[in-house]
Amino acid sequence: MFFIGWTQIRVKPGTIGIVQSKTSGISSKIVIPGKFSWHKEFLIPTNAQIEKFEYKPYNGTKTITGKRSAGDFSFTFQISLSYEPELIADLLHDNKISNQEDFESYLEGVASYLAQRTSDYLITKFNTTPYFSPQSVTISELVSAIAFYKDYPDFDINVLSITDYTYNMNEAAL
Repeated sequence: MFFIGWTQIRVKPGTIGIVQSKTSGISSKIVIPGKFSWHKEFLIPTNAQIEKFEYKPYNGTKTITGKRSAGDFSFTFQISLSYEPELIADLLHDNKISNQEDFESYLEGVASYLAQRTSDYLITKFNTTPYFSPQSVTISELVSAIAFYKDYPDFDINVLSITDYTYNMNEAAL
């Protein structure tokens, strides 16, 4: 009987598991490889399953391009975000995700939001600061200005760097 409820052995390294059962719903107790976990829900046949998710930081590149009255722009960012594993359980519980593919889409959306907010901030700086250079912006200034943590408090920004940019002001804006 003990082995039936022993859940950590069902999850491989680099992933986490979230138990979903017919009797208890989504468990808030995350299954982490190497950390003992046992769930009574597995004692009833076909009652429970473990939804497995890759647990690794998001790493990606985002490009934001567009036109504004002041000019054309393009910014490319390298972004790395980390999060606590409990975030996945919360998103699953809130029906924001249901599987690994949904979670990856969610992470892409968070990174896109961060890139868009950063682009908006940089455009404002270009329009209000003579001879502005994006390299002059510190990460703490940027993080404070875009208030990313207010909208996504469960994420930590590991990397947010501008790898390429163009900003062409319209002559009418000069």
